[in-house]
Amino acid sequence: MSHSLSLYLDVVRFLAAFAVLLAHLSSRPFTEGLNWRGTAAFGDLAVTVFFVLSGYVISYVTTQRERRPLLYVAARVSRLYSVVAVALLLTLALDLAGTHLNEAFYSIQKVLWKPPSIEGYLASLFFVNEFQVFGFKGISPGTNGPYWSLSFEAAYYLIAGLFLFLRPKFWIPLAILVLLLGGRTISALLPLWLLGFYLHRLPHSRFPRLTTAFWLALFLSSATAVASAPTVAHLLPSDNFGYYFPWGRGSFNRNLIADYVAGSLFGVHLVAARELFERSKFQLPAAQAIRLLGSLTFPLYLFHYPIICFLCAISPWASTSKTHALFVTTGVMLTVVALTPFCDRIRDHMRTQIISRFSRPNEA
Repeated sequence: MSHSLSLYLDVVRFLAAFAVLLAHLSSRPFTEGLNWRGTAAFGDLAVTVFFVLSGYVISYVTTQRERRPLLYVAARVSRLYSVVAVALLLTLALDLAGTHLNEAFYSIQKVLWKPPSIEGYLASLFFVNEFQVFGFKGISPGTNGPYWSLSFEAAYYLIAGLFLFLRPKFWIPLAILVLLLGGRTISALLPLWLLGFYLHRLPHSRFPRLTTAFWLALFLSSATAVASAPTVAHLLPSDNFGYYFPWGRGSFNRNLIADYVAGSLFGVHLVAARELFERSKFQLPAAQAIRLLGSLTFPLYLFHYPIICFLCAISPWASTSKTHALFVTTGVMLTVVALTPFCDRIRDHMRTQIISRFSRPNEA
């Protein structure tokens, strides 16, 4: 992966995480009456982009620095838990404080769908909160509703590891078992993750005669199509032709057709971006700033909702006020910026400890 492409993907990841933040903040009871220009529609698109991009990145790292099982496990575990551990503690602390300061606000269903429970935190800690075999029917760690997608990511990381490091006679039945435990929604969205995985391994030799001008045109047109997808999603069937694919805290039915249309469009954009950046000598400016934004992505996604709930609960301004919206958005970003270096240190320490404890004497 070229340096420019890596930077561009950091930009995409951050924009997707920020879109999720705006999608949640723009809904009641957090803000009301403000002109958000349809930002709420971009939340589902952002999650679809994350799934495709996750598969792409995992394919890349396992062809570069995570070629052995131990390195892969150490990287995935440290990547997840360095942020998850902080997110769970932060959610618990903010929910307790927020409920004490403004119990009426936390009684609103959009804020806290179900009473906080040990079961919710434990299931989330082990990434089985969305595994349908357990019959949780919409469980989360307190107010942290966006945590639902971590079950999906963890399942896909596990399946990828089984595929990469075990023989077919082992990985195939084990992968099927994971999907059976995860249920139909995790299984139904797996192809989107695999799309990203496949696109990274798609050889450049498939496109020998296409010019840089062609890839630039496809890059721009596909970016426009992806950005426009939420505005035309209402034209697509939304009931999965009568099949129910539950996800998240509520009794939501995942719109798979919209997911696959958006995921396919983003897949085209990903190929165009790869070919464009790796064929041309174009360099993105402000590399250090972009890397910083990229590092904020996962913490921003996993921290923002409980912070929104807490800040809205204590805000002295009306929910219809622009000052209120600015206060909450600024508070979220400052908290994420402050905690991200701490998460990075946890990640690096965990990875080092796992490798040192489980590596053989002759392994680095």
